Amino acid sequence: MSDYAFPADLAEQVVGRWQTFVSRHNSPAPPLPPGPSLRHVLETAFFASFVREEGRDLRFVLCCATELAVPRDGLDEGVPVMPFAVPRPLTVESIRALAPAVNPDNAALLVRFDADPAAVPEITGVLHVGADLARARRGRSFYHRPAPYALVVDVREAGELHVYRGGIKLAAMRAGQLHDQLVFSSLELLPISGILGTGERELSAQLTRPPDEPVRETSDFEWTALLNTVLCIVNGVRDLGHGGTVLLVAPGTESSLPLRPKYRVDDTAGVLADRFVSFLNARHVLVAERRNATGSRLTPWQSATFAAEEDLADAADFVAGLSAIDGAVVLRADLRVLGFGAEIVLDAARPVIAYEASGGIRTSADRPAVDSESFGMRHRSAIRCVAVAEKTAAFVISQDGTVTLCWKQGETVLLKRNVNTSNPNMVGA
Repeated sequence: MSDYAFPADLAEQVVGRWQTFVSRHNSPAPPLPPGPSLRHVLETAFFASFVREEGRDLRFVLCCATELAVPRDGLDEGVPVMPFAVPRPLTVESIRALAPAVNPDNAALLVRFDADPAAVPEITGVLHVGADLARARRGRSFYHRPAPYALVVDVREAGELHVYRGGIKLAAMRAGQLHDQLVFSSLELLPISGILGTGERELSAQLTRPPDEPVRETSDFEWTALLNTVLCIVNGVRDLGHGGTVLLVAPGTESSLPLRPKYRVDDTAGVLADRFVSFLNARHVLVAERRNATGSRLTPWQSATFAAEEDLADAADFVAGLSAIDGAVVLRADLRVLGFGAEIVLDAARPVIAYEASGGIRTSADRPAVDSESFGMRHRSAIRCVAVAEKTAAFVISQDGTVTLCWKQGETVLLKRNVNTSNPNMVGA
């Protein structure tokens, strides 16, 4: 029987990492609650995550600080706060009463703690964090206000806690296990960089790059933006809660896909691709304008960049919505939608052996083999599709929100479970 992790184990991990992770600025680490208070915060959040209020699950964010004034990570400005005239004790009942009124996508319950380990933490108000941070973590925004520079506990599902120091994730617990993930999601998705590269080259003729920016910086931004747009679609499917599959295929290899789309699409209008190009071109002009500007005033092109970013995020959400039809959403790496409701047509009697990639496992000899028949239908179909198609990867999103990535290295099918699909521009999102 495997060992289970509890909030006390999560607290131990947070303490061990609090001073280790380096900020992007010179400020010292924010105050951390003393041991008993930290365990109280995490245990209360954990038990509250299993409570339902009027038939709904409780989802909430706790921001823990010593004062009402909480700065933003790396900025002199504070997070707007609505203080309570009378503090409430930090209990499951208090969270149950308050959480429905405090949207975790833009606000947090402010928990004040004392340096005295015997003092019980209290809920002293509500912080208006802003919706752009949550949007950015899901890949829907490149630009966002920094997170509160404090201990932040994000409760996303029953028993699922994500703990941050400012904008950096230190630890997470889900399904009774502590979870470590790569700090940058882009590192986890390097295996599909070749597929993304084909899309980047296909789009390059439509881009006007800033003349004074180093070519490497421009290329890195474009590649990351392309990855982020794909992840925005995957996260959109997660948010819808019904699960689904997103197939990513290199341009020119569509004929190798063993698919029967219920709805085949002729995306010459470029619902997503054109908005991606508009966003990059607006950003490139902004970079050129900033290099020539003498002040920090918001320029018209900067406003245009924000507007183009919103249009791109809306288009990605639109594509994610196509997953509501049974079957895969098929997306070319240049962001052209090929179809949705796609059935993967293969001989079910021929199981495919895939190999699981995880942690520090590097060689195929060390990777454990996984029989495709051990998975559900959605995963089996994706593994079989990747096995026979050329330059194709599959994101399989389960109803519980976990994401599995399937790809091929040579003739070997590999898969990675619990993939980090956060914004690759954000550390440990």
